[in-house]
Amino acid sequence: MSEPPAPGPPVFGAYDQAGLDLQFNNRARVPDFATYLARFPAASSRARALIGSEIDLAYGPGPRDRLDLFRPPAPKGKPPVLAFIHGGYWQGLDKSHFSYLARPWVRAGAAVVTLGYPICPAVTMTRLVASVRAGIAWIAAESPRLGLDGRRIVVAGHSAGGHLTAMAMTGPGPDLAGGIALSGLYDLEPIRLSYLNAALGMGAEEARRLSPVHLPRPRSGRLVLAVGGAESEEYHRQQDTLSAAWDVEARALAGLNHFSIVDALADPSNPLFLTAAELLGL
Repeated sequence: MSEPPAPGPPVFGAYDQAGLDLQFNNRARVPDFATYLARFPAASSRARALIGSEIDLAYGPGPRDRLDLFRPPAPKGKPPVLAFIHGGYWQGLDKSHFSYLARPWVRAGAAVVTLGYPICPAVTMTRLVASVRAGIAWIAAESPRLGLDGRRIVVAGHSAGGHLTAMAMTGPGPDLAGGIALSGLYDLEPIRLSYLNAALGMGAEEARRLSPVHLPRPRSGRLVLAVGGAESEEYHRQQDTLSAAWDVEARALAGLNHFSIVDALADPSNPLFLTAAELLGL
């Protein structure tokens, strides 16, 4: 029997290159990941057929600077807005994969926006973050015309979208009612040192500048962080680090992995859904 390969030199913390890469390889950690990646778009296609929606509203000049808006059927006044930012390690997936999240929220009386954004390597990470911030600002500015309550915008996101949620809440932009960041990545230095950076192309300065752990805490709104209990140690470290830096609430959701955690935001019985409803003022 051959011996396992000897560990290489440390790349980040105690991780060698293979170990660091494995921390971010969620498909390797979740054997049935493909069932989630097939279910998300299929459920979303069904949702778009059932919910009143406006698809591909342009908030910027780029082909992916688009958002989809889902409205409650009989709102009592101007509904609050849950703006969801998808994941995909800043280089994959699409807003259309997550329309299914809107179904329980429109029943609860909220409007839902699924936000698209340009992805790497077609754009830099700096441009990507700027687009997301522009999209959130567009929602706030256009809320009177769209019949939405611009004072009650809650941003939520998963994985790369968790990072972008944090970036939307810090720095320039409108005041937000709150944020829910699922399985977010808030320190981009280990991302820069991992296999993911082949598409992202970050240097050390850009990675630090776009890392929420090095930025001021949000000036408005309550941010709640959540990570699946079955996720890698690095995801937990990332959440703990931002929670300490910004003094915000952090939760570990027992039994959930990197893909199943998304459904917590669509389950009215889940405490995370109830927290989001509270932030929205429902």
